Amino acid sequence: MRRKSVLVRSLIALAAATALPGTAAAAELPALPQPVIQQPKLPQLPDVQKDLKQLEQDAYDALPKELHNSPVFAGSSRPVEKPAESGKQRSQSVADATCSNCVAITYDDGPGEVTDQLLDTLKAKDAHASFMVLAPSASTHPELLRRMKAEGHTVGNHTASHRELNKLSPSDVDGEIKAGAAAIKAATGENPRWMRPPYGATNGTVEAAAKANGQAQALWSVDTVDWKDRNSEHVCEAAVSGAQPGSIVLMHDIHATTVGAADCVIDSLRAKGLEPVSLDRLIPNPQAGRQYLTR
Repeated sequence: MRRKSVLVRSLIALAAATALPGTAAAAELPALPQPVIQQPKLPQLPDVQKDLKQLEQDAYDALPKELHNSPVFAGSSRPVEKPAESGKQRSQSVADATCSNCVAITYDDGPGEVTDQLLDTLKAKDAHASFMVLAPSASTHPELLRRMKAEGHTVGNHTASHRELNKLSPSDVDGEIKAGAAAIKAATGENPRWMRPPYGATNGTVEAAAKANGQAQALWSVDTVDWKDRNSEHVCEAAVSGAQPGSIVLMHDIHATTVGAADCVIDSLRAKGLEPVSLDRLIPNPQAGRQYLTR
């Protein structure tokens, strides 16, 4: 019994002596530091879009002021404008109270295949023009003549067959004018107050016939030569560069390039301080038979 007790105490002592150093050693181990992973710093990239916008603005600002509204510069050099807020859009007209800064823009030989596109542009821009129509075209598209009248444009007589009136007999001249007027009245219900001799070919016989038919002669002071130069930018430049208050500008709505220039013509005239209007607005009370190159 005594031997067993001694043996048990010896085993207990041995176990304690073996365990304690190991426990102490474990307790005395220092805590390992937690690794710190630093996030890499990416290089700051420049705001390329902002720089491009600034370059566009600088290029646009460098243009002459009279060209700021021209669609010719509607590419990368023209900054995008914010659309007008609904209900706050104002008329773009720059006409003064007496229309002293007005210019008549006129179109011959139609209506044609692109005349409706031109009418859309004029309506969108709140601008007005005059259309010197040929009798066959007027009879083919009476709906376009009615639209012209309804939207505030002047419908004028460009005769029946586009002949040189100054080479015709008095009766033939009268017949050309009467046939053109009849086609306009059939479409609109009104007789025209204006006629334009084809090619500007007029003389005393034409003057007398125009007067007898109650129509003034609409000639022009600015010829864009758009029938020859089929380039919209050139047409716009010709129309605007020569225009002065009271000018009458000659164009043709049968050419797509001329119709394509309409935005530029309207915007650039307004940038120049001139308002494009109809002949009836520019010259409210024309004298029958008289030639008008300007107001």
